[in-house]
Amino acid sequence: MVGREIMQKGFTMIEMLVTLIIVGILAGLAAPAFTSFIAGQNIRAASSMLQSSLLFARSEALKRNADVIVSPVGGQWASGWTVAVSATAEALSNNNKVSHAVVAGPASITYNNAGRISSGGATFKFSSTQSGDIRCLNIGLSGMPTITTSGC
Repeated sequence: MVGREIMQKGFTMIEMLVTLIIVGILAGLAAPAFTSFIAGQNIRAASSMLQSSLLFARSEALKRNADVIVSPVGGQWASGWTVAVSATAEALSNNNKVSHAVVAGPASITYNNAGRISSGGATFKFSSTQSGDIRCLNIGLSGMPTITTSGC
């Protein structure tokens, strides 16, 4: 084996640095789009959570033959909401703060024993300062909440 050169396998330091620089540049370009994507997902999650809570409240109003109220925590929907039986103030469900989603909506929603809301209808608007996505949750006279992605 004398006289034969030993070849080592691997990357040189320059190859590694060039690769790291390219990865860094690509990550820097992708970060703003990823932030907007996360904000959009938070809006979708928040609107779905409220829709589920409204369906639950409607179901409980029918089942208990009593009024059930969905109301914001501290008067702000972004702080979360509570589902409670109106007559006894028994809390049936609590939902935590909605992250990065601004929620605009009525003061509260009351489902009567027929599963309908007591007011003529209601609309919630979900949006974020970090994303252009907007979700609208509309409640018709029948009490069924539906989510749309256009015009509130």
